[in-house]
Amino acid sequence: MNEAPAVLDATLVAPAKVRRVGRALVWDSANTSALVLARELCRQGWTVDWIGGAASPWRTSTAFDGERTIAGADDEHLLRTFHEHPLDALFLCGDDHVRWILDHWASLPPGVRQHLSKPASLRTALSKEHSMRLALELGVPVLPTERCTSIDEATAAARRLAPHGEVVLKGEGGAAGCAVASVHSGKPPSLETWTRVTRFAPVAFVQRRIRGPRVFMSVVYEHGVERAACMHEKVATYPADFGPTAFGITRRVEIVHEYARRMFGALQWHGIANIEFRQDTENGRWYFIEINPRVAASMGIQEAAGIDIPGTWAAVCMGRGDDNPPGCGYREGVHYAWTVRGLALAFRRPRDVPAWGLATLLSKRSDLAALDTPLRWRALRLAFWLARQARVTRSKR
Repeated sequence: MNEAPAVLDATLVAPAKVRRVGRALVWDSANTSALVLARELCRQGWTVDWIGGAASPWRTSTAFDGERTIAGADDEHLLRTFHEHPLDALFLCGDDHVRWILDHWASLPPGVRQHLSKPASLRTALSKEHSMRLALELGVPVLPTERCTSIDEATAAARRLAPHGEVVLKGEGGAAGCAVASVHSGKPPSLETWTRVTRFAPVAFVQRRIRGPRVFMSVVYEHGVERAACMHEKVATYPADFGPTAFGITRRVEIVHEYARRMFGALQWHGIANIEFRQDTENGRWYFIEINPRVAASMGIQEAAGIDIPGTWAAVCMGRGDDNPPGCGYREGVHYAWTVRGLALAFRRPRDVPAWGLATLLSKRSDLAALDTPLRWRALRLAFWLARQARVTRSKR
């Protein structure tokens, strides 16, 4: 992990408060999901400890009322943290965290491993190729896909899959759209595009590009049994079509829910995850896109819709997963906004902001409420920076 040297910053360590519920450890990935879930757990009486990078804006947030540990590149320091921490619930917020867990599985204490899916399931969920193969085996629709290792192979595949349209190139190991690109079938992808897509692995997967709504289902599973689920549609993104959500709305698509149940049941999933599907408006079918085997970066809309994702997983970790029936009775049509991306979109492409977007940004149905006052100003500055960065990038092209 490319972070600062591993140290325990004594100035950030607060004595954990004694609570009746338990201790949760949140491995932060510098998105507001960590804050949203931390505030909800604190409200329910949990002590919430933070572990993350030195550059994380959340390291001083009041959302975390327990110990704060700087995690650097020293594996021994991280392993010692996991061995010594009296955690009752574990929350991973980044794909890199899942990869680190897999690389060090044999060295982790049983008290940590019990809060995770089996290694084979984690590897399948992390891999676009393996998860697509699982979907096909289970009868879940997957777009025709070709695996390519060169620009020439990708160009030929594009002509076969979408002779008169566009294709999508997808690379392994990316997140937030950093290893995804769209390309016109009539011309080869540029070397810059190919390098970006294959930055984490030497292969790219080519699929025809479809136009239709994209939905994400955030779930909690206990050894293959669904405990909570909430679906939302990605209404607008920033900075690109494949980037993080800026505005979303809760939806219910029963066939997608069924597909998700098949896949997480087959994986015997144990934990929080996020699964994505997209509809092809030409034939109406919903196609599996990918699984994110950790806390989704879009956390917050679930709580607004009436589903407690962090609390449900915490209950599972404490052995109380079957106390309540599966939590999937959420409200449909709930609008939600993510502050930084939403503001950047409003600054850069105001016409793409939904009619309800600006009002939602300033309401309780945004992650703005999870930010401390100093962090709100920082979010505003970051939104301006993102908007300007997109302009600079485009001008260079």
